[in-house]
Amino acid sequence: MNPLYVVPLLVYTLAATLWPAQVDGRRRARTLLIVEGVLVIAALVAGTLLARLATHSAQGLWWGRVGLLATGYLYVAGRGVVLIRSVLELPSLQMRRDEDRTAGALEVARGRAVGALERALALTLVLLGEYSAVGWIIAAKSLARFKQLEDREFAEYFLVGTLASFLLAVLVGLGIRILLRQG
Repeated sequence: MNPLYVVPLLVYTLAATLWPAQVDGRRRARTLLIVEGVLVIAALVAGTLLARLATHSAQGLWWGRVGLLATGYLYVAGRGVVLIRSVLELPSLQMRRDEDRTAGALEVARGRAVGALERALALTLVLLGEYSAVGWIIAAKSLARFKQLEDREFAEYFLVGTLASFLLAVLVGLGIRILLRQG
């Protein structure tokens, strides 16, 4: 894979991770998700155009693959926090995060760290082609929250957040696999 292909996507991912947009309203959540999709597609198109400017070399192919993998992990672990929160804020889901009101900052930070790690692990499993092992992560996460799942509102919030998190990791993983096959 030509390393220039990855540059626009990596630049966008770094910028979006370092300076994330805050989701402060339900309407804003939908807009953020739509804009995110448009910007990722624009970065891929820009990368395709940029890659045509350079010739292929063995070292360049290696760096392109490394850059793509780094971008994927940074995207799912870093940017994924904002995207999953946006999904939970969608008006059609009517899910309001109670953790902002009841949980301490440390608990919220732990939840975000767990989410980033689970997405990174799911991405690794998808890249290795071990799709069935992703289910084990969901099972382990559910066991850890077993008592809290008795509360229906929490259970729905947990399920939507977990499935959105894994959907992001699986989609990014499949996208990377497709791009690596082409490169």
